[in-house]
Amino acid sequence: YRVPWGLSPEERAGIAEATARGESSRLIGISLGKSASYVRHIRSKLARGLATNVRTGGLLVEGDTLRFPNEHRPGVPATLPLDEDLARLLGYYCAEGSVISNKNRPNSHVLNFSFGHCETALVEEVSRLLVRSLDVKAAHVGRSTTLAVTVNKSSAALLFKSLAGAHAAGKHVPRVFFNARRPIVEAFLDAYVEGDGHRYANGKVSATTVSRELAYGVAWLALKLGYLPSLYETAMPEQATIQGRMVNRAPRQYTVVWYENSAAKRKVVETEDFYLVPLRGISFIDYEGDVYNMEVEEEHNYLAGFFAISNCQNWLTSQALRDDSAGTAPRAMSAERLVSMARECGAKMVGSSYNEPLITAEWAVEVFRKARAAGFKTAFISNGNATPQVLDYLRPWTDCYKIDLKTMSDRGYRQLGGVVGNILETVGMVHERGFWEEIVTLVIPGFNDSEEELRSAAEFIASVSTDIPWHVTAFHQDYKMTENANTSPEQLIRACEIGRAAGLKFVYAGNLPGRVGRWENTHCPACDELLVERYGYIIRKMGVGADGLCPKCRTKIPGVWA
Repeated sequence: YRVPWGLSPEERAGIAEATARGESSRLIGISLGKSASYVRHIRSKLARGLATNVRTGGLLVEGDTLRFPNEHRPGVPATLPLDEDLARLLGYYCAEGSVISNKNRPNSHVLNFSFGHCETALVEEVSRLLVRSLDVKAAHVGRSTTLAVTVNKSSAALLFKSLAGAHAAGKHVPRVFFNARRPIVEAFLDAYVEGDGHRYANGKVSATTVSRELAYGVAWLALKLGYLPSLYETAMPEQATIQGRMVNRAPRQYTVVWYENSAAKRKVVETEDFYLVPLRGISFIDYEGDVYNMEVEEEHNYLAGFFAISNCQNWLTSQALRDDSAGTAPRAMSAERLVSMARECGAKMVGSSYNEPLITAEWAVEVFRKARAAGFKTAFISNGNATPQVLDYLRPWTDCYKIDLKTMSDRGYRQLGGVVGNILETVGMVHERGFWEEIVTLVIPGFNDSEEELRSAAEFIASVSTDIPWHVTAFHQDYKMTENANTSPEQLIRACEIGRAAGLKFVYAGNLPGRVGRWENTHCPACDELLVERYGYIIRKMGVGADGLCPKCRTKIPGVWA
């Protein structure tokens, strides 16, 4: 909390300097217009190291309440249930509330709600909610343009400030509502709209604010309740005349609109999973700053500006050195730092990939040495263009080796800049040297998805070992490869069935979570017991322990188990 002083920091420093020169408190006081006793008081503070602008004081917890030092009893509740009363109170605050601080009393904060003179029902409602939620009584203050509800209690004011912001332009929806139950969200939005919005007879609801963050938060809550929101941004004049006086205003205001009546006609197509909104146009703006690519759970999609965004495919990494639009410039990194990052992230394995790790095998080994010493398993993710020498070099430090088998056609491989024979030879050499080996084939319609080619791939892998897992994954249009169609779940399932018919014990359909049935999971090849249940990258059930045995029939399950 801030310490109020009658002297500036420079004046207090001047007292210290004058004292060091031996000047009396009377002479110092005359120069500052202060009494000698006040100067002696400041000297005492300086000598004890207490002449600071800010001090720290702990909260005072008294039974079920807490308050700040020097704040009058009683305090506010130490814990607050997120019930509908508190949700409504916070809704009214986001609409009409603020926290007022007194410059002359830096530790005094007032919780304030401002309503029109005709909104007496809302004044009474907020007053009742303050008693029920915080056990505080509010004062009603009549002003020339508003009727205010005020609580002169710093603990209550700073609680609301921390949850939702202090003033109009800095308001935001309290984060706790984004994961709250539906009745709680409804209570918050209802109060917010009552305080600062409007409901129309046709089910339309609108609310306007000068806070961009608050507008987007309200829109998100409306979407959470199943209403498709629209958000409008409007540039405003910098000044306006209110009741005959000129006032400054925020440069932009934001209006959120949604319809609670589904019968209202809107230019949108609603599917089971998405709202498809027509685009009015596409434009570009210059931007400087950080750009983030997030990874989220389950289907790996998220909302950015209320657009459904799918995580970017691998070209962001693979093309980072040659295409500036990838936006992922490489960073200098030591082997020690990589291992430290793996530990910080709770990882169990360190892998080397992209672009092709075989061309930097020495770097991989340097990292793997330190990763092994730190207790991590290690993996190599490669296109399969290996030599016997590099595999011998990698083997002492590498547990797992994944190879992309892109096609069984030599012509197809030459289109990609490779030779199929080299890849098939590497598959055999990796298995012979005792790496744990897995094969991935990206199934691309029109390129490598014929039954003949898929059967050829499965039979080749089975000829090396039927224990080698084969992952068939779905292609989706991206970057410079947009001519081929996206792979369907049915095509992946058919590829899995071909692999199983060829004798492979472990065949998986990847990157279409929840849409490929049993082919996401690991089953015991002897008794068909479900061993590992997956949803995308999420492991829902792990039935195999470090011994690698099926818990039902005790068959040894090949793999690297922890």
